[in-house]
Amino acid sequence: MSKKFIYLFLALLLPGLIFVFLRKYGKNEFNIPVYYETGVTDAPAECGTYPTPYRVVDSVLQVIRTANKPVLVVTDSSTDIKRNLARLKSELNDSFTVVFPESNTRWATWLDCAFLLQKPWTAVLIDEQGQIRGYYSPTSREESDRLLVEIRILLKQY
Repeated sequence: MSKKFIYLFLALLLPGLIFVFLRKYGKNEFNIPVYYETGVTDAPAECGTYPTPYRVVDSVLQVIRTANKPVLVVTDSSTDIKRNLARLKSELNDSFTVVFPESNTRWATWLDCAFLLQKPWTAVLIDEQGQIRGYYSPTSREESDRLLVEIRILLKQY
């Protein structure tokens, strides 16, 4: 009978000790990828060459950035996307900028050559240093939730 109590005690104590140890000494770190750190390989031929590591050029960033915070460039302005982005903006207290490009030749070139935006993606996330951090299609709730999590991680890192 006493062996049962010892085993029961150990079975309950061990997970508790592991939890306390991990809570005190463990570190939860998440990271989102930086695209094109080793160079751009799949760019359209008419765009020319790209530096390594690739960053969006300052001339483009000056046009799209209103403050020193992450920028989300969104090419689709459907009601689903606007609704999902409004939810993101309210949850993140306007800690990132959303840009809807105009329909002109300059923006079309930027989407292809500067942001390297390809189908099926309709949005690209750019951090404060001009690095591309993700491609999204925020029409669905799941994709906008992924975007929300990755923006939170990005904001926590900087």
